[in-house]
Amino acid sequence: MIGIVLSACFIAVFIVFEAIGESRARVSIESESAVLAQTLESGLVRSIQDTQGRMNSMRAQLEYTTELLFEPVELQRRLALLIEMSPQLRELAVVSAEGLVLGSSQPGAIGRTVAGLSCLAQADTHLPMVFGRALQGRFLTETFAPAGIYQLPICMPYKLEGSLVAWIVAVWNPDAVSAQFQPLIEQLPISLRLANYDGSLMVSEPSIGELPGYSLAEQEPFKSRLAEREWGSVELEKVGRSYLLNYRATSMFPVVLTLEYDLNQGLAHWHRLVSRLQWLVIGIVTLILLASGFIFRLSQRQKSMADRLQLLGTAISTTANAVIITDASGVVQWVNRAFTSLTGYGPEQVVGRTPAILNSGEHPKAFFNDLWQTITSGQVWRGEVVNRTRSGSRLIVDQTITPIRSDNNLIDHYVAVHEDVTARREAEQRALFLAFHDQLTELPNRRRLAEKLAEALQAPDERKVGLLYIDLDHFKTVNDTLGHSMGDELLVITVRRLLNAVTEDICLARLGGDEFAMLITKEVNTRWLEELASRLVKVLAQPVELNGTRFQLSASIGLAVGVSGDTEPATLLRQADLAMYKAKHDGRNLYRFFDVKMDYLMRRRVDLEQGLRAAMAGEGELSMRYQPIFDANTLKPLGVEVLMRWQNGSGEWISPAEFVPVAEESGMIVQLGAWQMDEVIAQLATWDGQGLEVGYLSLNVSAVQLARDDIAGRLLRALARHHIGTDRIVVEITETTLMSKSPLVKNNLAALEAAGVFVSVDDFGTGYSSMSYLKELQADYLKIDRSFVIGIGKNRSDEEIINAMVALARSLQMRVVAEGVDDAAQLRFLQSAGCDLIQGFLLSKPLTVEEVGALFDSARRGLTVLAGHG
Repeated sequence: MIGIVLSACFIAVFIVFEAIGESRARVSIESESAVLAQTLESGLVRSIQDTQGRMNSMRAQLEYTTELLFEPVELQRRLALLIEMSPQLRELAVVSAEGLVLGSSQPGAIGRTVAGLSCLAQADTHLPMVFGRALQGRFLTETFAPAGIYQLPICMPYKLEGSLVAWIVAVWNPDAVSAQFQPLIEQLPISLRLANYDGSLMVSEPSIGELPGYSLAEQEPFKSRLAEREWGSVELEKVGRSYLLNYRATSMFPVVLTLEYDLNQGLAHWHRLVSRLQWLVIGIVTLILLASGFIFRLSQRQKSMADRLQLLGTAISTTANAVIITDASGVVQWVNRAFTSLTGYGPEQVVGRTPAILNSGEHPKAFFNDLWQTITSGQVWRGEVVNRTRSGSRLIVDQTITPIRSDNNLIDHYVAVHEDVTARREAEQRALFLAFHDQLTELPNRRRLAEKLAEALQAPDERKVGLLYIDLDHFKTVNDTLGHSMGDELLVITVRRLLNAVTEDICLARLGGDEFAMLITKEVNTRWLEELASRLVKVLAQPVELNGTRFQLSASIGLAVGVSGDTEPATLLRQADLAMYKAKHDGRNLYRFFDVKMDYLMRRRVDLEQGLRAAMAGEGELSMRYQPIFDANTLKPLGVEVLMRWQNGSGEWISPAEFVPVAEESGMIVQLGAWQMDEVIAQLATWDGQGLEVGYLSLNVSAVQLARDDIAGRLLRALARHHIGTDRIVVEITETTLMSKSPLVKNNLAALEAAGVFVSVDDFGTGYSSMSYLKELQADYLKIDRSFVIGIGKNRSDEEIINAMVALARSLQMRVVAEGVDDAAQLRFLQSAGCDLIQGFLLSKPLTVEEVGALFDSARRGLTVLAGHG
């Protein structure tokens, strides 16, 4: 009986133990897998939010600077900056609606077409983000890739005025996602999947033969449970084995994480223990052995569970995000290493205290009341919090707080996960700053000035508002000759001088290029504005020295005054702009107030540009004149300087002093110069055929042509086409061109010199170049400007300058040409000074083709009658 009783007792204890033990083992597995799924889901959300933040930053930059779509180099640089320090992203790109890559962080992708990107064909552009189908290859434009290598594209629409312009595409790295899963896969009998809401497989770890894009729609939880609840667990039977499926669908993104725990393998230890304990019923003797075995196996099971809990703790401890666990009252119980790295507080400094130790004081009390109300009701709270580190630094974190319930369904702990988003927020703030400020000078830009001007002119007290429009004179020449880097440095110095010359209540803005504006809203009157403009003209005219070169810049300033409530912002800006053009027209380096007559100047400038384009497209308006060049001693014509003339459709002759600057500023000078070159070289060939001894042509070439066109190649091809030697061409350049650091300018000049084309330096002495540039170029001719020639007999200093120029030219083995010789006294002085060549109205006016033929025909027959002096 005792044995039966003992056996019956043992059997009863055994049955109860088996039921309770397996139930508890299942509860432990369920709790463990739920915590793992929740932790992994938080990490995935952080990863996706980081990707979304980088894409939002790119979209903000495109919205504020639409021109980036047409600047592939700058767009690639910014995309590359956004993808730095982001292992979860392989590539960040901007793709047109047709699949053309406009910009990419991946070198060599620009201009290529993306194949198979589902965002382009199926995506709803009203969604903030679209997770596309998985694609083969590591990058969007990768043509060939090893089997099993794929990418996860995430698309964000970029719109302008409601219309889709392009897609911002982030290539999510599935290997980075798998790397998050790998430590758990290696330690636990689990498999993890990441899929879209529609069941399309994105990542599977370990891989079980399911390729990305494989549909899980007919499996749980996608089949029914996901529609009922975004997170939960369910037991499944597969091929005779039981699995516990935990799933979590993020509420913010269409992504579902599933964790399958193999219950057969997880409960294997328990089932083996029960099988062995069955032998206890055999007898009392065996009972002691089995009891000992039971105690041993139980301790092993507890150790295994402790090891698993330790693994779970290690996984949370080593995660990249800071994790805090508090009790139900908010007292910190545990923090991981990432928390210490992020905040500077060690566990011993925060455990037993509340997270208020991190409070920055930037959030109101209502903010924390709402937070506590959310989590105490059992809901997850997500938001952005500004904290302070131990050192006092400002720290912006993206925080998720999840309530943890006990077996009796009461909240007993809170888990808070912090992600540092300080750098991302600062980048977004920088992008916002650049939307309203100039990147080079950090001054307010045109958009910001327009806002401030609108605010000032909407004031109700009818106050006066002053506006100065400042434009640097000839700054384009500096950029074309010395390069944009030197031009940028010069702009920074200019801004510094302007800021030092005014008070802080005056708003200085950069409108673009070399144009600035000053907005004055206090004590505005005409006299004070005149004094300010005069002071600014003097300040900007002070010499600047950069890299051993001395510059003498100047500025033209336009002034306009408006009255709040009576003047439109666009009108005041236009009036100041017109006044600035008036200052340029009157000689530059001065200021002018707006008056109604200035509208003519603006219309004149627009008419000139439009008329010049029409003249270039049509025939008959543009023509050539030829200024003969004479030997200074024999007065025999040797060659001609080519001059362009323009008579518009209404019969008005437009001065080159008007239309050439317009052609240079608009870029038409390149096309205009190419047309002129073909015309005059063909004419020289015609003269040769007529037996006229026109020795050479002197062509004026601007710095813009040398910096933007293969002028040397164009000239040499034209000469070869008409069988004319290179020694019969003289290319005239201004002395400012000598200072150019443009590679194309240097290549053009070197090619001309190597081919035997002569080079003449025009306007020498009127600019700010040094003799070292002249020596380095090894020019053939030095041309004395008319401004010095007209001073002969009137100004001794001009005569001394001419003598010095002739001496300089002789020392450099250059011939001297004097232009603008209008009377006999000037001719005699220049002959005695040693000039080689003469041109001017004394000897000949500019001639037509027919008149040139008559002049050189007379010279061929030995006649000395000068053109225009028959």
